[in-house]
Amino acid sequence: MGVAQTATGVTSAASPGPVPMRIPVGHPPFLYLDRYVNEGTRAYSPHAGYTEARESYRPDSSHPSFHLPVFQLPAEALRVFEANPPQALRALYIRPEGVALCVHPQLLEEAPKDPYLRKTLTLGTSRDPITVAPSSSTRTLYVLDMEDPTRLAAPHHALKVHFPFRISRYGRKMREEVVEQALNVSLELEVGVASLDHRFAFLREVLGVTHLDLEPQAPRGENWGYLVRDMTPFPPVQEARRLVPAHALYGRDFFHPERPPLLMEILAGDPAAGADPRAFLLEALFLPIIRHWVDCFLTFGFMLEPHAQNVLLEVDGEGALRRFIHRDLSLGIDMRRRRDLGLPNEGLNDYNRMEDGTFASIAYDRMMGGHFFDHLLAPVLAAFPTLAPEDFRGPCREEFARLFPDHERYFPRTVHYFSEERDEFGKPLYQDTGGGPEWRP
Repeated sequence: MGVAQTATGVTSAASPGPVPMRIPVGHPPFLYLDRYVNEGTRAYSPHAGYTEARESYRPDSSHPSFHLPVFQLPAEALRVFEANPPQALRALYIRPEGVALCVHPQLLEEAPKDPYLRKTLTLGTSRDPITVAPSSSTRTLYVLDMEDPTRLAAPHHALKVHFPFRISRYGRKMREEVVEQALNVSLELEVGVASLDHRFAFLREVLGVTHLDLEPQAPRGENWGYLVRDMTPFPPVQEARRLVPAHALYGRDFFHPERPPLLMEILAGDPAAGADPRAFLLEALFLPIIRHWVDCFLTFGFMLEPHAQNVLLEVDGEGALRRFIHRDLSLGIDMRRRRDLGLPNEGLNDYNRMEDGTFASIAYDRMMGGHFFDHLLAPVLAAFPTLAPEDFRGPCREEFARLFPDHERYFPRTVHYFSEERDEFGKPLYQDTGGGPEWRP
């Protein structure tokens, strides 16, 4: 593929740009970066810092791990969803004698009347608990001890568990339709990933377990369970690589808040990057992530939510950035785009199916543009006063328009976001902010 030159002088192509990003090899391991180099990054709403999680279960606590209770239930009492799980991983949770149900300890401590918890305790027998550590997301837990307790730098897999306590705006439930849809999306991406940019990769959701619905006539199913996430990026590669969460580029260290952001260390250590941080950052970070968002939307109708918590950087043994790993596949799905593509929908359930562009704006304009890109820029603009936000936003708008010329067919003209109003289930409704987009035309 040829490389197109834009009016801004920044190269534009689906292949990697000419300025590689190198991340210092001696940085802390992934688990530390994900949990603790995250201070100051949760600034997406007035509620962002609110949590009902107990201190010992929070990412930003000094507790290195905790025990996750596991119950074994008869297979006929549960539903199991699979999306090509590795057999060794599957065998940890699905056994001939029964199926494992993982329950967050705070649920046992504070929600004894939950009907599905009661069912668990009535039908289940206790298995050995699993030692886990929270990720940057409180309810997503890295498994530390089931196969190799030394794999702290690269957890083999993670569990996304039911946590009905409020974090930020709402409780973090893992209802059946959410669990099932994440595996549906994961499987479709797995089958079609070869059609995407070769620097696109993702973490597969490979296994889901939920209770059977006790109230099938209710407005929506409240039966819950958990997800198993394979921490080996897909498509797999042969060489050993490391993961760096994107929020660690600009987040402060929980234990060492005086340390400069990792991004500034990168710029200081690379003379070419420091000489032209605008071109460097556009090619290394901003434009590739925009390409991935547009590519995923145009190919599948999937709306990635690439805020900094959901984007991981995959680096090789020399610290060179090789791919972007996208995690958390509970995505919005634009059904208009899927109809335009003629994609079958038999593999999807009704969760997060969208018929207008409201959520596209939320995911692109606010989650990526506002919650990630704007915050990533803050230390750069402070260190390079001759640069302005428009130096980055302008080329990003150009690239979006080049990749997605008929975007007006799918996107609203203004930016939308969550409102303070809630639906009957406590989820925030959407609102038109009236503001114009900054990272797209």
